[in-house]
Amino acid sequence: MEFKGLNVFWDGHSSVRVVDDGFTVAVDPFSQVNSDFSADIVLITHDDVGHFDKDALESVRCDRTVFVCPESMDIPFRDVEYLGSDDMIDVYNVEVEAVPMYNDEHSKGEGIGYRFVLDDKSFYVAGDTGLIEEMRDLERRVDLAFLPIEGEYTMDVSDAVQAAVRIKPEVAIPYHFGEPFFPDKGMEAQEFKAELQDRNIKCKIIEKE
Repeated sequence: MEFKGLNVFWDGHSSVRVVDDGFTVAVDPFSQVNSDFSADIVLITHDDVGHFDKDALESVRCDRTVFVCPESMDIPFRDVEYLGSDDMIDVYNVEVEAVPMYNDEHSKGEGIGYRFVLDDKSFYVAGDTGLIEEMRDLERRVDLAFLPIEGEYTMDVSDAVQAAVRIKPEVAIPYHFGEPFFPDKGMEAQEFKAELQDRNIKCKIIEKE
């Protein structure tokens, strides 16, 4: 989808890309959905399968790639920035902020979500999180929010709706459903959209690339 002059992609599962005139920020690239691109910044939420994929990281890496990951991880690349919850750094003039990510399946500190600002547009990619109080700190600080909805390892639709209400993004996008891990999930995205429309929050469902 086009968003305020930027190209935004959901490649499937938890893989997200934002492209600004060839400059690419990628979150959790995954070879089973798409790793046929180069990224300037790669944000890794945690080390679960489908989020940390060494083959995909090798595929998207180029000479200028900077990787950003939780301080709980250790990845085998040269240019790596390790962040704790609430840390903030600047990479190529892109503001990258770590946001807590946790639920019953993921301990606090195990991983992080990301808020990043590219070309004065702010994005939030939540990762495998539950509905958490720290989302209130993002209120009206996010233009476009990717929120998981599958309900087994992340928020379900009800919690994702409440997350959107707390954050109040300009646009909410459901992700972390469908192939390859949740093929029986899909109608939930339409439910999520309908629930947000009732709350006057815009929702966009992106087709996988």
